[in-house]
Amino acid sequence: MSTASDLARSIAAGSIAAGTTASIFNPLEVVKTRIQLQDAAATSATSKPPLYTGFIQALRRIAVEDGLLRFWSHGWTGFVMRDISYSGIRMGAYPLVRKTFSGNAEEADIGLLTKIASGCFTGAFGSAIANPWDVVRVRMQNEGGVVDKKSGLYTTGPAAGRAPAHKSGFHALRDIGINEGVVDGLWRGTTATMARAALLSGSQLAAYDHTKFHLKQAGVMVEGTQLHITAAIVSGIVATTCCNPADVVKSRLMKEGSRELFANPWAVVKWTFQREGFRGFMRGWLPAYARAGPTFFIQMPILEALRQALGCENL
Repeated sequence: MSTASDLARSIAAGSIAAGTTASIFNPLEVVKTRIQLQDAAATSATSKPPLYTGFIQALRRIAVEDGLLRFWSHGWTGFVMRDISYSGIRMGAYPLVRKTFSGNAEEADIGLLTKIASGCFTGAFGSAIANPWDVVRVRMQNEGGVVDKKSGLYTTGPAAGRAPAHKSGFHALRDIGINEGVVDGLWRGTTATMARAALLSGSQLAAYDHTKFHLKQAGVMVEGTQLHITAAIVSGIVATTCCNPADVVKSRLMKEGSRELFANPWAVVKWTFQREGFRGFMRGWLPAYARAGPTFFIQMPILEALRQALGCENL
């Protein structure tokens, strides 16, 4: 089959795998996003004490106040649409880009740096395309709560006391584009998004790819589900640690009203380091790994199975 056909099937496998795991783990993405954003919100004119003091407390509080089902309504559309496009591209195009960067060399000759570069490229490219849905995800996950039927105002969550800004994820996409513009609204934070995606994709795919290669080369494991899960666990730890700082910057930059504090990503970096130190860039690491770890060791075996079903080689 043609290269275009191979690429299309590879991206389709990545999109299905990513959309499936995004649907499963949306609650943990909600917790991670709210923890990352609440300190920035506390410095605004309407300063409030923090709602969330940690991962478990935040998970419990949102579940009790909003109900379990709302975990899947807060930003679900934006999260799934973001992952279908972004992760579909970053995982689907990775084998082709890796082959191109390596000059069609055999796997033994590729090396870790080429794998990192390939993952960084596909991650940055995919995230730039999916940025509007990422903006929607951040805002809807941070805003969500229980709405009082009489007043029409949120009674729980970070937006308590305010009316919903958007009816749904698709309405949010339209509203942001109309009210804030395509560049300043839908593609706001693209630099931070691309940096975060390059770090995540480069570290995750390279760690996964390299772990698989060396375990097979050493004769410890053979191609199969056990190998896929083992490599995915390793890649989840590496990727979460590498991309968490950029994830904090990206989330804070995309938050509604962030222009009051941050003119650009470097302003977020400076503000975070001055107020919170290095620890601030690791804020939300536990919920990030609680989502990314299980996501990867579920997602990667699904991806590999889909690639085989669609006639693609293993990653």
